[in-house]
Amino acid sequence: MKHQPISAGITFTKPNQGLWLISLYGRRVGTVEGNSVIGFTARDIDYHFIGRDKASAKSAMQAWVP
Repeated sequence: MKHQPISAGITFTKPNQGLWLISLYGRRVGTVEGNSVIGFTARDIDYHFIGRDKASAKSAMQAWVP
């Protein structure tokens, strides 16, 4: 995954352990979920794969950066 600064329009909220909801300008667009054992996976609102990272949730969140 490409590592870029996170865009100002993207927000991440964590409703529970291992799940982050991704919003773009206030509209929910997907999720990042996982843990340090299995890795972290980014998916769009229809649960299609966007990206994956074994190291950290923050790295998986980078998949959302345009």
